[in-house]
This record gives sequence, structure tokens and C-alpha cells, in this order.
Amino acid sequence: MMASMVIYQRSFPMKQRETKRRRKGRREWKIEIPNDVMEEIVKRLPVRSIMRFQAVSKHWESMIKTRDFGARHMAHQRSKDPKLMFVSYGQYHIRFEQRDMETTSIEESLCLKIEEIKGAIAISECCDGLVCFYGLTDAVRVINMATETSLVPPLPLAKFQQLHKDHPDPDLEVEMEDVTDEDDDLHPVPVPFILFTRFGFGKDRVTGRYKIVWLYNIYPATLNKKKKTRCEVFDLEEWRWRFVTTRPLDHHQILSNQRPSFANGSLYWLTGDERGYPSTQTKLIVFDIHTEMFQVTSTPPFITTDASGDKIGLCNLDGRLCISELKGDRKQEFWWRVEECNKWERIFSVDLNSTSCWFGGITSQPLTPLAISRDNNKVVLSLTYQGSLVDFDLDPDSTVYHLYYSGYYGLAVPYFPSLSLVHATF
Repeated sequence: MMASMVIYQRSFPMKQRETKRRRKGRREWKIEIPNDVMEEIVKRLPVRSIMRFQAVSKHWESMIKTRDFGARHMAHQRSKDPKLMFVSYGQYHIRFEQRDMETTSIEESLCLKIEEIKGAIAISECCDGLVCFYGLTDAVRVINMATETSLVPPLPLAKFQQLHKDHPDPDLEVEMEDVTDEDDDLHPVPVPFILFTRFGFGKDRVTGRYKIVWLYNIYPATLNKKKKTRCEVFDLEEWRWRFVTTRPLDHHQILSNQRPSFANGSLYWLTGDERGYPSTQTKLIVFDIHTEMFQVTSTPPFITTDASGDKIGLCNLDGRLCISELKGDRKQEFWWRVEECNKWERIFSVDLNSTSCWFGGITSQPLTPLAISRDNNKVVLSLTYQGSLVDFDLDPDSTVYHLYYSGYYGLAVPYFPSLSLVHATF
């Protein structure tokens, strides 16, 4: 518990001159603020102000760094509209910009030098204010933009990264000496096809641990007719990569060029064909971050049975799993999962004929809802590789779309300033 704060207050006479006797007679009292009230006040402060409070005492510092206080602070943040984090990067730097959702004005900006990373950069989704960036053969970095700190040293390379670094030719086969996956003995393992592979970043809702989950297709698929995928997990507290079984995914591959979505303690992918391309036999892959087990399920009943994977959208919207389908009439219908009753709820639909003027005339790719504003009842929509964002009024009778933002950025994600800390053992 936070130490109580005591405020001393004195009553001074109106006259500037007073006798020593009167000075001795001045009243003095104290106001004691209960611990729980003080914590309630502090958790509502900006992250940087809270970080400065650590200097008050060792007790305050230890309290602020606890998971419990961080969780309460995040719960308060999530009761408000999210911020937006815009990520852009060049050859030698990566920039994170925190913007107000209502005005899109910059509130915070952080620029990091990345001379050591060669080649393309990939960015994860945000999880409790934390974000990862990495290169194909370069270490993953985890940062908290609110505190402008890199929480841990660069991660060790995954086996998958080491293979590609040592054997960049995708046609090569190598012996992976350390593979202990229960599905495999020590056999020649084909180099994974990783050109469009991105990992998932999420949080164990039971233990509170943050985990990186890298599920990737084995390439070429013809070398192993049964086993199509391989998965490595990095627990930021264990500080090591390890393989987990993908046996439930036998005969299934993930759809290439997708970023898995994290919601309610699980990560989600769509399946593709043997080469990772869109298929009309699309399934949903679910990974429980706590149990570290996979399952493959059918897409929800509102998705057309033979819908191609590239017409199905998958994302986290306001903390819930959101799935949509782009129909042949260029209408896209969005649903999200209501965990409390284990049902799907239709939330809105959009007409891409009305939004295409802001997205380069494109009507063949599904839009992704970025965030919902509770204050003005609008949703912000994005399209991969397009610089514009469009907002849409969620009033059922409204068909009004507006250009919300236009400018260069590599990625835009909803963001809550966070006190999140990683308790790693390294």
C-alpha cells in the first residue's frame, strides 16, 4: 500500500506584524489522505508524472513498479478513448508518435536510432503499451513509448531467424540440432518460408506474462506432406525461445502476409493453401497464450462458407476479436466476439464504393477498423499500405464517411500509455 500523504496547513494572521506570543499561538493541523484514495489519485496521472513519483521514497517506487498497480492504471486508461500510435521508419531510425484520437495532434514523439538493423523492419501490435520492432535476421526490441525506455536488452535470435541468417537460400535444407518439439525427432528440417511472416505479441491473462509467438510455414511445403507449420514462443520472463507443438495444425498452413491478432488471452490467424496463398477453405487458428495450445476451428457462421482468405478481415477492436468479410457487392460487414455470452454481435458495415476515393480507388481489399471513439461514436478505418485513415459514424442511420488523417506512416495502432514493466530474468 502507498504510504499515506499528510498535508500540513497553517493559519496566518492578517497582520504582517505579529508578536512572538501570537506566533506561538498559531494553529497547526494536518490532513491525512487514506492510502486507497491516494492510489486512486495517482493512477489517474500521466505516466511520466507517475514515474517521477518513484523518487518520493523506496516504498513508493516499489509500489508503482508492482503488476497490481500497473494493471489498475491500465484499466483506468482503457476506460477512456485510446491514443493512436503512428510508427514510421527509415534506413537508420524508427519514430513513434502518440496522437490524440480526436484531433490527431502529436502529444509525444520518440525517435530511436537503428543503424544496426539491416533490411526491412517489422512492427508488432501494441500490448499494454508495449511494442516490438525487429528485422528478419536482427534481434527483437521491446519498448515502452510512454516511458521512452527499452525495457529489456535485444532478444536472442529465434531458431527461425538463425536459419535464415546462416542459410538465406530458401531451397537449402539444414539439420536443426536443438529441435525438441514432441512432433519431431532430429530430422533434416527445411528452412522456413518467412518473407511474409510476422509474430504475435500478447499477454497471458492468468500469469500476466508477455509472450512472443512466432508461427511460420515450413518451406517448401512439399518436403513435409503432413507437418506444415512450426512455432516458437518467447516468454519475456524466461528469456529464451522454445518450440511448442503444432500437431493440431497438421495439414494446415497460415495465410501469408497477415499479422496475427491478440484478444482475450489468445492469438488468431487465418489459414491459407499449401503455399500460404488465399484459399476458399479458410479456417481460424487459435493459440491460447496461457496453455500454449493450438486449435483449428471453422470461421464464424456469418462468414460465407467458401469465402477466400484475402476477403476476410481479422483484428482486435476495442479489446475484442473482430472478424469481417468483404462481399462481392463491395460491402463489408463487421462482427465482434462477446466473450461474456460466447456469441458474435454485428457492429456495423461499410460500403467500399464510398471509401475508395481515399484509398487509391481500391475496393478489392477489406478495410481494418483501427479504433472506436466512445466520445463521438465513430470508428476509424484503415487499409494496408495506404496513408489515409477514414472515420465512419456508427449511428445506424448514418452513411457519412470523412477523411480522418492523411500522411506517411508505416503502421498505425490503438495505444494506451502504460506503466508496463517486464520482469525478465537475464
